[in-house]
Amino acid sequence: MYHWQLWLLFLIIPVIGIILGGLFLFIKRNRGHGWLLSKFSAFTRIRFDHLEKRRQTYCPANEKCQCHIKDSAAHIEPDLSCPHRAPTLYMSFAGAAMIVGGVRTTEWRGSMKELHRDVDDEFDAIFFTDPAQCFYLQDPNYQWDGLAYYRNLVKLYSTLYRRVILIGASLGGSMVCMCADLATLSIAFNPILDPILLGLPWRIMGAYCPKSKAHAIVDQVQTTMEKITANKTSHNCVLHIHWSRLSKADQRQAHRVVGGGKHEKPRQITCVTSVMDFDLDHPDMNSANGVHIWFHECSRHALAMHLKRTNELIPLLRHHLSATSITFATISHKVEEKQRQDSYTIDLSLPPKSDENQEKDFVQIEL
Repeated sequence: MYHWQLWLLFLIIPVIGIILGGLFLFIKRNRGHGWLLSKFSAFTRIRFDHLEKRRQTYCPANEKCQCHIKDSAAHIEPDLSCPHRAPTLYMSFAGAAMIVGGVRTTEWRGSMKELHRDVDDEFDAIFFTDPAQCFYLQDPNYQWDGLAYYRNLVKLYSTLYRRVILIGASLGGSMVCMCADLATLSIAFNPILDPILLGLPWRIMGAYCPKSKAHAIVDQVQTTMEKITANKTSHNCVLHIHWSRLSKADQRQAHRVVGGGKHEKPRQITCVTSVMDFDLDHPDMNSANGVHIWFHECSRHALAMHLKRTNELIPLLRHHLSATSITFATISHKVEEKQRQDSYTIDLSLPPKSDENQEKDFVQIEL
């Protein structure tokens, strides 16, 4: 009996050593990306300087501009006397990076450069990340005041630039929708309007939001949409939301706005200007005001990545931008004028069910 226990001990010790060694290598390899630190920070609210250096990255069009100190990532305070400002400012909100390998600092930068490659229109950019991966609800001081912090930033920059463009996907798209009434143009891909509707795996691996704080997102998104739709903003504002029609996760989020779904939710009529299937040539693609929702024939939550691979992302963004800039309007594809239909039918159905259940999965939108 003693020998059997001894042999078992000899077998267990190497296995434990291999597991611990593998965990050490994994942590070491991903430390630079913030994979584990950001998740740990989300649950503990412990601040890590290594992550805070990635919270905000300012990229001026004028490379010689020294008006922003390099160590101001955690709290960017714009220099009101800066003479190097471009007419356009992009504010990019990165999505959750837990599943795809760490905190990304300059999400959307490649697309911005491609959009402006043949356009005589310089742009500045601020790239935001959320070190705690909690829907930007935490401010840099790690208090639950992130919503006010980012809205104040957008509001301030909107007074300094001719055009402020917000863009983000998933978790980042949530903040875009919460601040859209303060910007010129806002583009959100697969935004999460209610974190509670996320499945447990996403809440553990992707993003963390306490149930007690989630209502702030729901309430602010509705208020923002209502202000834009009712034209109660200080200037023209437009919000474009793109969802994957065949994604169950996106269906749950979309049903909060367009109605229907498993619980037959009512449509928020006061929040939305139009709801339709994605059509690059539709006049609303370059609308200068209102809240427009587009559904794509895609089953992936990472819709923007899918559109980029199919070479549809840049034309889509260019159409949205054409409403905010004469320069973009001159190079955008000409959009045919056509009458709007009185109604659009958006099919948010899951895979085919029985006839009586399938009929409930359709959402009828009367415009």
